Amino acid sequence: MSFLMSEKNKRAEYFFPTELFAVGNKYSRNDINQRLEKVTIDGWEGITEFLNCFALVVTLEKTDKPKNQKYKDFFKNRKEFFWESQQPKSIGGRKNKFGSPNSSHMICLLSNQKPSILFARIVGKSKGKTNKFIYCGELDVESFDNGANDLRPFGVKFITKEIPKEIPLDLSDLINWKPENNSSLVEAENLASTHVVDSEADENESEGQGIINNQQLKKAIENYAMEKAFEHYKSQGYKTSDVSYKKNKGYDIECEKPGSTKFVEVKGSHKNGWCVLVTANEVDTAKKKPVDLFIVNQIRYQWIDDEFKCYEGEIRIISPWKPKSNKSSLKEISYKFCPEKK
Repeated sequence: MSFLMSEKNKRAEYFFPTELFAVGNKYSRNDINQRLEKVTIDGWEGITEFLNCFALVVTLEKTDKPKNQKYKDFFKNRKEFFWESQQPKSIGGRKNKFGSPNSSHMICLLSNQKPSILFARIVGKSKGKTNKFIYCGELDVESFDNGANDLRPFGVKFITKEIPKEIPLDLSDLINWKPENNSSLVEAENLASTHVVDSEADENESEGQGIINNQQLKKAIENYAMEKAFEHYKSQGYKTSDVSYKKNKGYDIECEKPGSTKFVEVKGSHKNGWCVLVTANEVDTAKKKPVDLFIVNQIRYQWIDDEFKCYEGEIRIISPWKPKSNKSSLKEISYKFCPEKK
């Protein structure tokens, strides 16, 4: 055991010799290991970190695997490959270092600090003979599922960089393979597309709301937060009106009861922090009117019946909302530039 642990720690100190592999060619696990220096690829986790890359070794067909190991790995087309992590915790409760997007190893992979490379095959064995892996070349992470919250495996969408337009036959079969039940792939694709990497607007997203690039998820979270706001103000005796569809209002809900009128701006987030993104119009309106800022964060979501379903979440109400005060901060994160008219 001590040898295995020391070998795992050493792998990241060695380069993977990508120049010794050709895209579309087949390699057994022994073929790969013989080209490595003093270390081997990890046959258990299916992903190994090297000094210059992360090496993914994947078998797509998982019909013979237990239900909790039927990870969704598949090509959508020549350019898009979807990969799902292992369970965030192994048997015995030990955390898998590649099972959470929050681990230091996965942060490195997901932020493209170094590239990933892929070896893949459709099935492990045919007629009792172990099948070789096809080298698919280098990958970049485009997006990933950042809502798993270490409760389930999370998905990653990779973009391939080296697969040619004229695809070799074996590689074409690999790309065209799909499991018998394709319905789960729709869920996997949507979840893996919820958070796009390298977005400048998301630079400080750990503080709160951040940008949601998946429009279906964005709408589901917005609607869920609105539902929570309606529930709250109705419980306080207010008659509520949805005005979020009206232009330039600067708030989402109008609340009325004898002796009291409230204007409510609603923000929803699946993040932990309370920072939210607001528009110039929303800020200007809050300076002129007594606006409540109703925030729901830590919203959880699942893909059920071809749509995102939201649940849970924590609520914070700032009443009245004063965008500029000694106890809060308001930062400009974007500008509109208009060139000189000709």
